[in-house]
Amino acid sequence: MSKRDESIIQFIEQYDKLGYLPEALFNFIALLGWSPEGEQEIFTREELVAAFTANRLSKSPAVFDTNKLAWMNNEYMKKTELSRVVDLCLPHLEAAGRVTGALSDSQRAWVDDLVALYQDKLRFASEIVPLTELFFLPGPADEDEAIAVLAEEQVPAVLAAFLEQVKAMEQLSVDGIKTAIKSVQQATGFKGKQLFMPIRAALTGQTHGPDLNATIVLLGHAKVQERLLARLG
Repeated sequence: MSKRDESIIQFIEQYDKLGYLPEALFNFIALLGWSPEGEQEIFTREELVAAFTANRLSKSPAVFDTNKLAWMNNEYMKKTELSRVVDLCLPHLEAAGRVTGALSDSQRAWVDDLVALYQDKLRFASEIVPLTELFFLPGPADEDEAIAVLAEEQVPAVLAAFLEQVKAMEQLSVDGIKTAIKSVQQATGFKGKQLFMPIRAALTGQTHGPDLNATIVLLGHAKVQERLLARLG
């Protein structure tokens, strides 16, 4: 390898602690000094053994590209069984004080749904903490784009109409939220970004993120109403 960069994590145990998958690390390390034929970069161990030929070994010093490793681990994360990803994420959520002690069935189901919502975004398991921060704070930390959206003229009407829909729902569900938003569209005449963006910005402080309907369900009845009321003043 090329001269050691002190900014790069040096030990496998540190990657394990961050929540990297061992099979992703194996895949990445195998490609440091060897290149396969073609464009394929994601290999199982069996595929690597079958594809290996000594004449593809590189004579140049290997470069440890941490961004490439994070990308590769994300590719593995996307395809990994949800229960395993949750088990990787739980210690990080516990360390951050987001979940504590033994989880009840309903709490575990909520965490499962939370991790599933972000599984495709996770480069490594410890990222679950910053990615899901909005679900645990008293109120969202508004990004600049969200502040701009919330200043738009139609926002009070959209949020008030959505609040009434949420109040009328006994239990939040993805289908129920979809129906509620359609009702808001009919009541206010707003659609598309003028409808969805204010709701997302008001509840999450963001203008982009995972599925809005699932996000609202995971926030829960109480938090959704509290945040809408806070926005409406």
